[in-house]
Amino acid sequence: MKVKASATVLALLSLAICLIPTSIDAAGSLSFSPSQGTVGTKVAIPAMCGYGEGQYYLYWGEAEQLLSQGELVEGCASLTFTIPEAARGEHKVTLRIGTESFERNFTVMPSISLSTNEGTVGSNLTVTGKGFNSNESAININYDGSPVETEIKAGSKGSWQSTFNVPASSRGEHIIDAEGTTPATEVDDQIFTVTPQINISPTSGWVGTVISIAGTGFGSGETNIKVTYDGLATKTGITSDATGSWQSSFSIPTSAKGSHKIDAYGATTTEADVAEVTFTVSPGIKLELASGHLGGNIHIGDSLWVSGVGFEVNEAEIKITFDGTMIASGITADAKGSWSTQIEVPPSTKGEHTVDASGDTTKASDVADTIIVISPEMEINPTSGAIGDDVIVSGAAFGGNQALTISYDGNQVAAGSTTNAKGNFTASFKVPKSQAGDHTVTVTDAVASVASSTFSVESTPPPTPQPLSPEAGSRIGFVGKTVITFDWSDVDDPSGIWYLLEVSQSADFSGVMTHKEGLTQSQYTLTGDEALAKGEYYWRVKAIDGAENQGEWTNGQFFKVGVTEWWLLAVIIIAGIGIIGIIWRIVHISRRGSWK
Repeated sequence: MKVKASATVLALLSLAICLIPTSIDAAGSLSFSPSQGTVGTKVAIPAMCGYGEGQYYLYWGEAEQLLSQGELVEGCASLTFTIPEAARGEHKVTLRIGTESFERNFTVMPSISLSTNEGTVGSNLTVTGKGFNSNESAININYDGSPVETEIKAGSKGSWQSTFNVPASSRGEHIIDAEGTTPATEVDDQIFTVTPQINISPTSGWVGTVISIAGTGFGSGETNIKVTYDGLATKTGITSDATGSWQSSFSIPTSAKGSHKIDAYGATTTEADVAEVTFTVSPGIKLELASGHLGGNIHIGDSLWVSGVGFEVNEAEIKITFDGTMIASGITADAKGSWSTQIEVPPSTKGEHTVDASGDTTKASDVADTIIVISPEMEINPTSGAIGDDVIVSGAAFGGNQALTISYDGNQVAAGSTTNAKGNFTASFKVPKSQAGDHTVTVTDAVASVASSTFSVESTPPPTPQPLSPEAGSRIGFVGKTVITFDWSDVDDPSGIWYLLEVSQSADFSGVMTHKEGLTQSQYTLTGDEALAKGEYYWRVKAIDGAENQGEWTNGQFFKVGVTEWWLLAVIIIAGIGIIGIIWRIVHISRRGSWK
């Protein structure tokens, strides 16, 4: 590191020179000390008595910038002047007394100065350069040998100024130098001391807020760094990198409303070395379902845990409001400003609702509102039954004063019902004809509130009817096709009944001649087109209810139709007529014989 003569040494040297008789050479040379230095250097001209008496003028440079003037009287006092702003190199100093003139050159050396000698990483540091070459360009500022600012240009008098942010660097001293056309070896180094610091983000929030913390200016590779919150370690085991920098995060622990101190220290950096920062805890509340999964839908009547943090220590008279209406009160915070209680969601419409809290010192405006979204819901009674049953539908958290549409499997089954101002309603519908099993009942309103429930239609098949007529083995009809009436016992079912009748000439009903479904009566008479010709037949019937549950078939009933065919009947009739004719003839002949 380059060293310059101090002001104290210069003063002593000037005094010593004043005590020594000085002779002025014939050439008119001026004597002063020192003869070189930086801008601002104090220079002494000793034994002014050796230059004569009277009015004097001291000039700088070829342009003869006036540095000093005055009256020389008897005695050998010295004269001190300050080197003005000037470019690097030699500059003439001229002393005039009367008609006498004395000259000598002073060599200006380059120098830099700092706006401050210590600071933190990232802080602004201004470097001022003087005594560089006139209009010198491409000047660099070096920090520990590496450029941090480049392409700086000096003015006509060799001066310049530049500001930069202190780069990441470890705690302690760091060398700042400058160079351009002017070599760095001519510029005295400056020492900048880095001090440790921490920064946090954010600087305010609620208990549980995750804080990012960064440290700079710690020791290079420093270990066992700890972060403290109100003096208690909240994060440990941190190690800095080669530049003394590190990063971490932590959650704000349970603590009361107001400012709390955050600090850090390590194996070599003490807590006193680091300026503490503060985090301001604001009161806040959080809600969660007392039962169910996190993030589940919230409905009217659900139980919620409401937890408050960041209130005043032991604060009393805390109350909870729902959309501005008080729903809980008489709550007291603990020694860390925390509290918890359970509430029930009151009747309200679908959508967003505000939950807030306040106490005897904490205002509701101090506490960030918590928004909950209430979802509509409905229930039906009963949840299962038969076709045609009456079902009561009730719901909550729909839109206020809204017309409702009730659908069953997407088909409207009821209309005309409306909600009240708080979104509640009660309505009813009859179960339409549908298959056994689950069916979706949906309620919607004009503001897109939707809720669904499931109604299960009974799946019990109806009983098997008893066949009555024709009876098994019976013969029906005489000649030709016969219209037959089939009869069976009635069957009852909650979902309603219809019957399926089949007639076949096969016992296994592989070839069905008559298939009649949807019969609502327990008998059926064939039409003329359906009349049965002479032959052997089987008939069966089964019941099907309104939910399409099918009962068992009856056993196939065997019966016969007709006695003989038409042609055989004609032969019999003709034969009968012939017989009758023969008998009549015999009788007639017999009568004639008796008359004779």
